[in-house]
Amino acid sequence: MRAIILARVSTEDQLTEGHSIPAQLEKAQEYVRRKGFEIKSEHQFDESSIKDQRTKFELVIEEIKQSDEKVALIVETIDRLQRSFKESVLLDSFRKQGKLEIHFIRENLIIHKDSNSSEIQRWDLGVFLAKSYVLQISDNVKRSIDHKLKNGERPGKSPFGYVNTRTEDDKCWIEPHPFKSRVVQRIFEWYATGAFSMEQISKKVKEDFSLAFPKGRVDFVLKEPFYCGLNRHKDKLYPHKYQTIIPQELCDKMQAIKAGFHQRPF
Repeated sequence: MRAIILARVSTEDQLTEGHSIPAQLEKAQEYVRRKGFEIKSEHQFDESSIKDQRTKFELVIEEIKQSDEKVALIVETIDRLQRSFKESVLLDSFRKQGKLEIHFIRENLIIHKDSNSSEIQRWDLGVFLAKSYVLQISDNVKRSIDHKLKNGERPGKSPFGYVNTRTEDDKCWIEPHPFKSRVVQRIFEWYATGAFSMEQISKKVKEDFSLAFPKGRVDFVLKEPFYCGLNRHKDKLYPHKYQTIIPQELCDKMQAIKAGFHQRPF
């Protein structure tokens, strides 16, 4: 039988011992040799298994679909293949048609056309546990973000005009960028006069700072509340503890100008 080897890492797993792609490939190749299979192809990628659109995984599915003979899909463990049940429907249809065997090395589990209920339940249980792990990570991330926001910290990359740095005690910090923060200040100042459109401001940034700054990016800067002391997260605003680039008086003036143009303020 010909075998398709799949090796995958996702962001949270890349540094986990034993989950690296080379380690997965080595185990799968050794498994194929023991089984006397012939390697048809190898797929290795870093792609989250919980994405709605898994482009690289779909290439594996297409190869199985186009095969004129039954193939064995070799993966190190269930959670390298999937962490949700949405893939199970398609994979199981291939299994029932006799087009596919799935070999999970670590679980010592082979799913094929004649698999009994116990084997199918072991597969389902493995997917359930993998999904539970993802949900736990999601909960931890949400708690971490909530904690940062309540503590006045920004959960993520700083906006244009700032730079992510580290303090002397190696903690994450955000501070104004010497050059880019000045660009932001001038954009607010120009707009607050009421004399310049966003297109005109775009041209002035190019003239004064030799920086390509499209009209849409000007609008993005003017809508970013971080410059005035607020974090925006899911349409809610939270005060932050970093140095502001724009004083409140200028923020209010800019807001009034935007309101005058019948645009909704941030």
